[in-house]
Amino acid sequence: MQCVAEPGREIPVLDEGDVLVAGGGVAGCAAAVSAARAGAKTMLLERNGCLGGVATASYMASIGNRYLIASGRRVIHGFAGEFVDRLVAAGAASPRWEHRDVPGCCFDSERLKVILIDWLAEAGAQVLTHALAARPIMEDGRVRGVFVESKSGRQAVLAKAVVDATGEADLAAQAGAETRMAGGTASILFKIANVDLDKFADFLLQDPDGFPAGMDTVKDAETFGRNWKQRGILFFPHGGGKSWRWLQQLGGLEDRVGAAFGLQALGMYAVAGPGTVVINSNFYRVHNLDVRKLSEFELHAQKMCYYVGEYLIRTVPGFSRGRIVSMGTDLGVRHGRVIVGRSTLKAKHIKDPPGPFLADDVIGVTPAQDTRRTGGEFYHDFTTDVPFGITVPTGPPNLLVASAKSVATVPAGIIRGMTGCMICGQAAGVASALAAQQGVPSADVPVPEIQVRLLSQGVYLGDEDRLKSLHLV
Repeated sequence: MQCVAEPGREIPVLDEGDVLVAGGGVAGCAAAVSAARAGAKTMLLERNGCLGGVATASYMASIGNRYLIASGRRVIHGFAGEFVDRLVAAGAASPRWEHRDVPGCCFDSERLKVILIDWLAEAGAQVLTHALAARPIMEDGRVRGVFVESKSGRQAVLAKAVVDATGEADLAAQAGAETRMAGGTASILFKIANVDLDKFADFLLQDPDGFPAGMDTVKDAETFGRNWKQRGILFFPHGGGKSWRWLQQLGGLEDRVGAAFGLQALGMYAVAGPGTVVINSNFYRVHNLDVRKLSEFELHAQKMCYYVGEYLIRTVPGFSRGRIVSMGTDLGVRHGRVIVGRSTLKAKHIKDPPGPFLADDVIGVTPAQDTRRTGGEFYHDFTTDVPFGITVPTGPPNLLVASAKSVATVPAGIIRGMTGCMICGQAAGVASALAAQQGVPSADVPVPEIQVRLLSQGVYLGDEDRLKSLHLV
């Protein structure tokens, strides 16, 4: 590879604080809010002009309902719980989402942008937008801060502890942390307005046997209809188009065009009222993070949004007056680069474990998946602990990784959903705040102190017996 030498120069320091969070997706927002609430002077850097990451810039307008175990009891609280509560309070999500029949809490992603602005301001965290955390500043093997590229030029932000919420562990990799590339997929979602969602739902219910039941945690056509008519939540399963009998009999929508595949996936998410629906229906195979290839995919995906959207408008009842009004501005990579962590969460801990998976360094829990669908349910009635060690990379001791798609799991991304991101983000923020206050590396903060602070912020770490076993009560 041809290289050029970059001339040495003095870089002005923009600011210095306790905790610096790189990336303003839901993981980064969880980290920044939680660090600030823990008393740390906190700054968040976001490369886009809005907060929310995949939930807003990529239009993933539904958060999977991993809040509830099979009995319907909520086991995810803290920042992730407050997240849906604030959406509901703002009228951006249905107040009737909290039911085991609901596969995902669909929400207004535009409103979420503003919710996050207010939330970070309330917590006292400073936010810089269109500010790319370009490279870590290293000093004696530690991350001293980051170089920031923005309209103000190159500047430095210094901090005692850094949280990498970039989604692909960009800073961790550049700082010398051990990482691996896990091939995945990427997509861009888009929004269609002026859709008669009642007519569309009624049309689907005319052929319940042809509905893609049992996919993407959608139980069946009856449950789909009840969620829409009684709860105002429209969630058509991602991948469901391939098993939707009407669509397959009609034809005319190619599943592959160029580098894109899965164009018949047709995940659809909407809330009652606006008459808009978000469509999730393209895939690109990501083998590396080469900017040329990602750019090719991102631009092609925008064209595919129109290919799929115009097909729906031409053919699907309820869509005839529809209009494509917006597309995600970011290619959403499901998982790419992941860290090698102090501990690893494995598939056997999540999918059909014989019982609850317990970790002494628990920072949150997630319902264990029931892939055998016992009793028609997608989750067991017990949980899997999320360990703090998966956020701790092998490398610089004062940097933690917050995005659940880049923490140490095998396979990559097994808790990559928004709830997993917010669990990891909140713990990384709290640990970083404590590290800054104690003058120790983030990796060295005693786990019980992190757990005590998480409990004070409303995080659920288990029932009273479990907390006693951890000596937390």
